[in-house]
Amino acid sequence: MKLTIDSKINGQVSLAYSVIEFTNEAYNEKIWQDKLNPLLKKIETQDTLETIKENPQIIATKKVYRTLGKDPARFRPSSDSLWRRVVQQKGLYQINALVDLNNYFSLKWKLPFGVYDLAKIADSIQLTIGQADEYYAGIGNKSVNIENLLVLTDDTGAFGSPTADSTRGMITEKTTRALLVGFQFEKETIEQPEVKTILETYLTNCRIIEQGII
Repeated sequence: MKLTIDSKINGQVSLAYSVIEFTNEAYNEKIWQDKLNPLLKKIETQDTLETIKENPQIIATKKVYRTLGKDPARFRPSSDSLWRRVVQQKGLYQINALVDLNNYFSLKWKLPFGVYDLAKIADSIQLTIGQADEYYAGIGNKSVNIENLLVLTDDTGAFGSPTADSTRGMITEKTTRALLVGFQFEKETIEQPEVKTILETYLTNCRIIEQGII
């Protein structure tokens, strides 16, 4: 797999990525018991909407959105939306083991994370900027306007972004090989050794094929 960043983004974003092979499952109780439930309880108890607005990671993320010409109030970074949902005590949707861990990483580091089925996308992937009047079918949405939005693309087109991912690369219980991406803004924050340990601990038959930061 080849992962690159378009030069026109000018170093405003880095990607912390992991390529994994594993056996997915509909529900993993230990992920919720050990990781998600304690974190959700902490956020519900300690955080507010003001906490979110003042968070350095959220501020840095939204700054890049504005620089690229995308309104982060209308097209919220997924980390912002997820954190707000928990603060408002709406809970999290339980999807499957890998997606649940993806949400955990996002809430832990307050950064957008995405995870993609490598059987459904090409091996050459680039982070670039969505073109004028460009859309894709979003997970849980009819359509996502990706104009001026950071997007992950392959030979077929865009399939992911730090706001909302497309249905094309979505993870299912049948996924066995996946790309996990954390979007970092202004500085490197995500601790890749910790990501590796958590993935290998909580995903069945997990093997890290490749891991890095670009």
